[in-house]
Amino acid sequence: MFELSPMRLFEAYSRVDHEIREFKSGKDVLESSHIEDNHGGIFVRGWWDSVTSSPYVKRFDLNPTVGRFRESLEGVGTFQLLQGRPHDLADNALNLSCFTHWNEKGAFQRANCSDADISEVNWAELKCLSGKLHRQIRNTFSKAKLFKRPILEGAYTDLKNGGKLFGQPGVYLIGSEEIES
Repeated sequence: MFELSPMRLFEAYSRVDHEIREFKSGKDVLESSHIEDNHGGIFVRGWWDSVTSSPYVKRFDLNPTVGRFRESLEGVGTFQLLQGRPHDLADNALNLSCFTHWNEKGAFQRANCSDADISEVNWAELKCLSGKLHRQIRNTFSKAKLFKRPILEGAYTDLKNGGKLFGQPGVYLIGSEEIES
């Protein structure tokens, strides 16, 4: 992701009573407590400089029994990456990962942002960089597929070691006919 275009990457939500952390590389994410803080997965938001310059950090108050505050990265030109993690309602099977962002039509229809903020986004560039990232994941990092969705190396290794994948409509093992390798 960092090689595609200059970008900034933050945790999606800060730890309780801490400011939001920025990551300068994938190594920064792995060496921080971010994965443990997110129950074994990665949950980050960011933006490419060539797409938008207007994301912001929003601070919100918490119930005092939990803490004082948390922060989240917000903005219509941002993307979000949520790494799959064990799903306790599906026999601890690894859940699907997802990479999401607004498109222009959806942003104008449903985003809680001004039309000026939405118009500031370079939608063609966001689509281009998102496509490049998806192709990089499919063509470089994918070891198998579940319903045409790429299974990355870590998840595939987990499957080979007896782990399970949770994907609608069920839970899948390495011998499942739905998994193409």
